[in-house]
Amino acid sequence: MADRTHIEEIEAQAALYALKALPAEETAHFKQRVDAGCPFCRAELEQCKLAVAALPFAASEVVPPPGLRARLLERIGAPAAARASSMGEGILVRANDTDWKRLPIPGVETRSLHGQKTFLVRMAPKSSIPAHDHGESEQCLVLEGSVSSDGVTAYAGDFTYMPAGSSHHPLYSEDGCLLLIAYT
Repeated sequence: MADRTHIEEIEAQAALYALKALPAEETAHFKQRVDAGCPFCRAELEQCKLAVAALPFAASEVVPPPGLRARLLERIGAPAAARASSMGEGILVRANDTDWKRLPIPGVETRSLHGQKTFLVRMAPKSSIPAHDHGESEQCLVLEGSVSSDGVTAYAGDFTYMPAGSSHHPLYSEDGCLLLIAYT
């Protein structure tokens, strides 16, 4: 029985050594046994090294959730400037750096790109945004789908501009749309 316990101990040490997870004192002891030529320790270590080398290929690729990079950098205390990718004096907001947030309007979500000044608006099919006033000038580029207001429809690639102090009737999207909004 003592032999089986000893074998299991060597197997566990070889696995942890290959993963670089064996405590320092045990690492030194296990390395001495391997360097001394223990055939069982060497064979077990080689098998474990092969298994560890194959581990990255065993996991399926997973797309990280939106905003994960920003949340991780924030959690480790990275400065705000490091959280957004730098482009000289500007920033780069990656596709998954910020989360979509539901508005209290059914079927409408926003995703901040630059504070409260630049963001995406996603409208589900048959959703609408109530009439509203513009305190600042609003620039809107329709990226996908179409949106209608006051009997006029803007399609993907169309641009609208609403000056500060203007207002418009409700916005409606029959098939859904994605809008890039910038306030100036």
